[in-house]
Amino acid sequence: MKTFLALVLTSLVFIPPPPDALWQWPTTGAQIIVQDYQAPPTPWGAGHRGVDIRADSRELIAPTSGVISYSGFVVNRGVLSLTTSKGAIISFEPVAALVESGQRVSAGDVIAEIEEGHCSMRCVHIGLRVDGRYRSPRLELGVVQRAVLVPWE
Repeated sequence: MKTFLALVLTSLVFIPPPPDALWQWPTTGAQIIVQDYQAPPTPWGAGHRGVDIRADSRELIAPTSGVISYSGFVVNRGVLSLTTSKGAIISFEPVAALVESGQRVSAGDVIAEIEEGHCSMRCVHIGLRVDGRYRSPRLELGVVQRAVLVPWE
């Protein structure tokens, strides 16, 4: 038992720190994910294809540089999409865009005003598509969840 405990304590020293964010956080204030990404069981199934993050102000900040590839409405809410130099598409909703399709933006630019109505508090939904498939933007935001190992009996 002492050997096992020593091994566990020693291994804790070698746990790497979480990765640095690849993007700038797109809202001001506390960096809180209100609702997490939930992959759908099928490509057309229900899910939550992004994360909702709390917004203490209405400013939406470009998390990375790129070109605005869509600025308009989907159903009844404003949507803004930013295509990165690597071809990833980041979508934000609900927003009132301050930029136009085709416009180049830099990380840190204010690109939209966050609208009400998506969460019980002010928040913005951020979706990420890489190679045409949705995935969680947690890695880019620098909020990766650590794996939890379950004891094997």
